[in-house]
Amino acid sequence: MTWSTRLALFSLISIVSGCAHPPAREAAAPAPTPAAPAPAPAPAEPPRPDRYVPREGPVPSIAQTYDGVFLVGAAVTPGQVLMGSTHEFIARHFNVIVAENEMKPVMLSRREGQYDFNMADQLVDWAVKNEIKVRGHTLVWHQQAAPWMFTKDGKDVSRDVLIARMRAYIHAVVGHFKGRVWAWDVVNEAFAPGEPNVETVGGWRKSDFYRIIGPEFIELAFRFAHEADPDALLFYNDYATEQPAKRALILELVRDLQKKGVPIHGVGHQTHVYLSSPPVEDLEQTIQEVAKLGLRNHVTEMDVSLRTGWGRPVEDAEDDLLFQLQAERYAKFFQMFVRNKDKIDAVLVWGLSDEHSWLRPPDAPLLFSEMQPKPAFWAVIDEGLRAKKK
Repeated sequence: MTWSTRLALFSLISIVSGCAHPPAREAAAPAPTPAAPAPAPAPAEPPRPDRYVPREGPVPSIAQTYDGVFLVGAAVTPGQVLMGSTHEFIARHFNVIVAENEMKPVMLSRREGQYDFNMADQLVDWAVKNEIKVRGHTLVWHQQAAPWMFTKDGKDVSRDVLIARMRAYIHAVVGHFKGRVWAWDVVNEAFAPGEPNVETVGGWRKSDFYRIIGPEFIELAFRFAHEADPDALLFYNDYATEQPAKRALILELVRDLQKKGVPIHGVGHQTHVYLSSPPVEDLEQTIQEVAKLGLRNHVTEMDVSLRTGWGRPVEDAEDDLLFQLQAERYAKFFQMFVRNKDKIDAVLVWGLSDEHSWLRPPDAPLLFSEMQPKPAFWAVIDEGLRAKKK
């Protein structure tokens, strides 16, 4: 591919607008693609194809590179922390981890009053032993909920019964991990303003929690989590937090909880993004608005797909160009994170290596492939080194 072709592709990717990250973790049908905005001027300088390349010497640790800036972590599985080569890799590069699936309600409790903490304990105990912080994900979510939570004998439970069940679950889980889990995503993805094929009420997702309890389910969940572990940090977590409508709902929620004296300590920004969307500045605005309310920010599930937007195909281009574009995208986000390091405590990527990503294989969204550094890794390292020099 000639450089002029590369520049044309880069210009195209720079101006195409993508859709919001979909609510589902499982494979979902692509959302309808909106019309592209009017073309903007091409960037003055395209990425150099050889900018982010392997360096001589040992591969640096991401966590050590960002020491004193913010924590850097990843989503992991119990198997990954139990295998020798992989757990050494995790301990070398990250100082905070989150269970990708093993601490979700459906994994911890299949029957009311019965809990299986075996796999989650192995992950958490390993982290504590290695002085790595743990984020708990997640207590209340419309997906992967405990199957016994909402019904009895095939019918919806009453509001009071669901509140009692939610309290029992949160107390059991948070209490079990008390002192070992640093921060919890208490409620995940409660808002879906303007999303197609999602039933909402004023932007609130009409989940079973909302439908049976009402919007108070969030307040109750935070109170129950604080009762179970007063020292744990409690977060509201969502995707597409950079979108103005969702940002407004989140900020309104935070203000309401604060007025009521409900303990909430931060907002988690999933940050599943694409080569050309969303704008970095939009997420920065949300992070700054959250900080104005006295809360902390965590970037909780970051990855950068090789697609230009949700549902769009991966562009037909050489891998080296796409990986350089991906590296530039990671660099821009980490530059923003560093600018706001006084407002951000942790940045986590959602997985260790492309082969284990929750996304389809063409997306290749992470810092490593086959556990080897990609250009995106070197982009992140470069930004960390630059931060240390300031």
